[in-house]
Amino acid sequence: MSYTATFTTDVTGWRLRLLHSLQTRPALHCLGLLLAGGLSTLSFAPFYIWPIYLLALSYLMLAWQGANSCKHSFLFGISFALGLFASGISWVYVSIANFGQVGFAVAILITFGLIAAASCYWGIAGVVYNTLRRRLRTPFRVPLFVVIILLFEWLRSTLFTGFPWLLPGYIVEKSWLFEALPIGGIWFASALVLLTSAAIGMALLLAQHYRYLLLVLTLWVGAAGLHFSAPDYVTETDTHNVTLIQGNVAQDEKWLPETAAPTLTYYQQATFENLESDIVVWPETAITYVLHQVEPYLEPFSKDLEHLGTTVITGVPVWDEERSSYFNGVWATGNGFGVYEKQKLVPFGEYVPLEDWFGPIFDLFGMPMSQFRKGPANQPTLQAGELSIAPFICYEVVYPDLVRAMVRDSDVLLTISNDGWFGRSIGPLQHLQIAQFRAKEAGRYMIRATNTGVSALIDTKGQIVSELPQFVRATLTGSIATVTGNTPYVMHGNLALWLLLALLIGLSFLPSFRLFKHR
Repeated sequence: MSYTATFTTDVTGWRLRLLHSLQTRPALHCLGLLLAGGLSTLSFAPFYIWPIYLLALSYLMLAWQGANSCKHSFLFGISFALGLFASGISWVYVSIANFGQVGFAVAILITFGLIAAASCYWGIAGVVYNTLRRRLRTPFRVPLFVVIILLFEWLRSTLFTGFPWLLPGYIVEKSWLFEALPIGGIWFASALVLLTSAAIGMALLLAQHYRYLLLVLTLWVGAAGLHFSAPDYVTETDTHNVTLIQGNVAQDEKWLPETAAPTLTYYQQATFENLESDIVVWPETAITYVLHQVEPYLEPFSKDLEHLGTTVITGVPVWDEERSSYFNGVWATGNGFGVYEKQKLVPFGEYVPLEDWFGPIFDLFGMPMSQFRKGPANQPTLQAGELSIAPFICYEVVYPDLVRAMVRDSDVLLTISNDGWFGRSIGPLQHLQIAQFRAKEAGRYMIRATNTGVSALIDTKGQIVSELPQFVRATLTGSIATVTGNTPYVMHGNLALWLLLALLIGLSFLPSFRLFKHR
């Protein structure tokens, strides 16, 4: 029996024609979803046109309702995701082509492989949704849509260290739903986005199913109230001056032996010009010498800083003799101390997943492979005077659970990065947006120092206080504040998400308490 037949008592006119079209012309809708996914990138930084993503997801919801086979559901899901990731993470190609030492064809092949791998999660989500929604009554299909996509986005964010980029919640920065972040974090915001889209899609298909639209309207009105009168989850206390040094060292020159000494000299001179600051931050691997080699050389510099009350925090490679391993590290010196080793490595950049399989492929194409290893969990924070600073290197800031785990013991968040790998693409601007979300979730100031930009100071509301333009050698000095208190998200994690999902399931039982259709 055609799936359209199950809706004939509720669906008429153009809605019935749409369902029929989804069944008889799936290729056309695959193209439509590919376009919708591609346009959805405009909802994220640096464009912020968030309604596009909401409507595109509503289209996907409709497509999954009309799909009469798991094959079509898979194709609809993967088409949407291919469009989204092909446009949204196209910056991966810039890194591979410019610095991967491979030709155009190989760079395209590797980029497409990464995009396809990320997209498969959405395709498989479509299969699972199609399988379950046939057994569930119509009201359960909205929460099912939310739960299934959240589950597969979590898997995408977790497996093989994960790739939690372009999560649904990242579209909310310029909307009222941005206020959901300190309450429940990025996953709560993502659930609200998915719920909004699913409710719109179901209401378009079945006009009488308005219960979720009423819930969505209530949640958006509540978010608006928080937007215009946000509670103070944290209270700012002491202020401290911070200087960020953006060296703007070309990526193809950064690791050359003849560049290392002049670059280090520049950072030292720029630091001496900003000794009024309590903290001076250099970007990721600003020092390209290994720490144990350069530390004796910098000892007089460090003692001068300690005497003057200034802490320098810099990225530097770390060699551990006992573990016979290199680590991508952060080092605090002068009026501070501590070393942090990066825990979340970039797949195919800093490490190779399934190295026994992929290593020979990289060797075949002559692609360089990093020797960095993963740092241990539960590392102590860095100290800068009396401040405790939670450091994150580049890619690590995209992991909300990692940041939350380190927030409780810290006064300030710090992320250092080298986004020069991605040129003038949208990647560095998306990366900056993600740092803003972590600051908003945690209710902490975020210090962001990068090699080529965007270096910025971000306040507890997730707003950029000051920033440097990309691709300039410059310094940025501003103030940050320590805080007392914690946001609900820091205290309770994903509790708000679980409560929302429980509410959705509860609404699904109204007015009927039947879960499964009669056979």
